[in-house]
Amino acid sequence: MLSESEVVRHLTDAGIPVSGTAVRDSETAGSFQVFVEFERDQRGRQIPSNAQLDSARASLFDLGVSVDFILTDALMRDAEAGLRASLLHSFGSIVRNSFLAKDGRDAYVWIVPKRQITAEEVVGITAKSRALLAEMGLNLSNMALTTGQNLPSKTRCLSMLRLVAPVTSDALAGHLREAGFVVPSADWMVRRLDGLRKAGQVVRLRSGLYTLTLQALKGLGTVKGRCSPDVARMLALASHRG
Repeated sequence: MLSESEVVRHLTDAGIPVSGTAVRDSETAGSFQVFVEFERDQRGRQIPSNAQLDSARASLFDLGVSVDFILTDALMRDAEAGLRASLLHSFGSIVRNSFLAKDGRDAYVWIVPKRQITAEEVVGITAKSRALLAEMGLNLSNMALTTGQNLPSKTRCLSMLRLVAPVTSDALAGHLREAGFVVPSADWMVRRLDGLRKAGQVVRLRSGLYTLTLQALKGLGTVKGRCSPDVARMLALASHRG
């Protein structure tokens, strides 16, 4: 059976730009999740194409390996970093941070304010965001403040992680959204997990998956009976397998 590095080497040789490393599925032998960074050419065509990805997947399948590709957008990361730098430069006295999510070419901006922002300041931030995103080929569909939103607290993130770990940051964000929480962007989730990691409550495995530390498990405690988090974890895992 191929190792993680051998899977990455095979894909790289096939012209597939792997981002990071292949993540082995701990429950299914010979199965991997692979993050692939894609771009769009001047005609809007995806690179690498779906045909290239299907061909690479088929060749690995012949070697006894099942691959699930997770596409990541380089434009998305560049746009979020550029927007954050620009807003902090222009509105550093009122903006603590910003996050960006997108659906196709529609962009959704979340602002973390340092204080209550006036309507006039919102207009200025919106105009700045719209102009910058337009240069990147994105349309500003909505801008909102994180204040008053149902963002998952650190404890909520840890509780969800206990149910579904080991898990990627993207998958954890998906579970939190399913539970009714607002997760502004992939970068927000990564930053939240990084803060928990530095606090000794979360571990990032070599595979890229996240899980809780013993310290976090003790801090969360346990409940006996049907409300036990261990029971909830089994039910959650069973529902996703089904």
